[in-house]
Amino acid sequence: MQRGDLSFVFVIEGARLEVQSLLLADSLRRHHPLAEIVAYCPSGTDLPPEIADVLQACAVSLRPLELPNWLWRGAYPHGNKILALAQPRDSRWSMFLDTDMAVVAPINPEDLPGPMQISVVPEGIASWGKDLTRWEAAYQFFDLPMPEERIRLLRGRKRAFPPYFNAGMVALREEDRAGGLGFGALWRNTASAFDHGAKVGGKRPWLDQISLPLTMRRFGFAAKIVDERNNCSISNGRKLEGLAPAILHYHRAEFLRDWPGHEDLIAQMFERAPQHRAILTERLTQGFYLGALAPAAPPEAGATAPQ
Repeated sequence: MQRGDLSFVFVIEGARLEVQSLLLADSLRRHHPLAEIVAYCPSGTDLPPEIADVLQACAVSLRPLELPNWLWRGAYPHGNKILALAQPRDSRWSMFLDTDMAVVAPINPEDLPGPMQISVVPEGIASWGKDLTRWEAAYQFFDLPMPEERIRLLRGRKRAFPPYFNAGMVALREEDRAGGLGFGALWRNTASAFDHGAKVGGKRPWLDQISLPLTMRRFGFAAKIVDERNNCSISNGRKLEGLAPAILHYHRAEFLRDWPGHEDLIAQMFERAPQHRAILTERLTQGFYLGALAPAAPPEAGATAPQ
């Protein structure tokens, strides 16, 4: 991979994503020193100094992200990923990542998409459209036939299911176009039309994942299904033995703390801005983001318990 080949894209909005972005940015930069890293900020790029300084040390480009008020029927923060991916960039490939991720090994360039492909990892379970009637209605809304293709979901019974992908990692080629638009813009337009017009239930929070395969089918993109190492989910008590991820999708702090290398991830991030270690430690532990970074010391003998 050369400089200019690959951009990693993620979103920063709110206190939780600010803190999570530090682990993602630091781990990305350590494993991909030549990649462009772009963080899109719906609330603006004026971030607290302890956040901004770490991101600057990781050579992250902060860019504002405008949220058109007409785009969704109601508030839909998950849609910010689609808007971010739709923004123009100069790299050959772009890979969107959810901010609740950390990179623990380099990605394989062979997992990046070829012409008119989108690199994706299947979803774990059928979180939407379990009985398929909703999928039939979704495709019918765009005058598309229900696909005969089936993929294998990654959890439980590993059910054969219509194309359905975890939108925490989506990679595209910036040069690919359909009707003059790149895939990000096509995904945005498809998701918006579906949100406003399709009479199917349960769209939220799954609208991004519903509209992803719909966009591919509408505009002639093929899913390049890549290994789960590119979006390895460790939530809900998953056994960690035998996993060898490149991109760890930990979802919440309690699951990250189960990962054997989480302490190293935090320690490496602290190296970026040692002057902010105290406040970053506080922010990591506030709101049970990571809980205590070390076990609490036992009370001294004879100490009175707090009332």
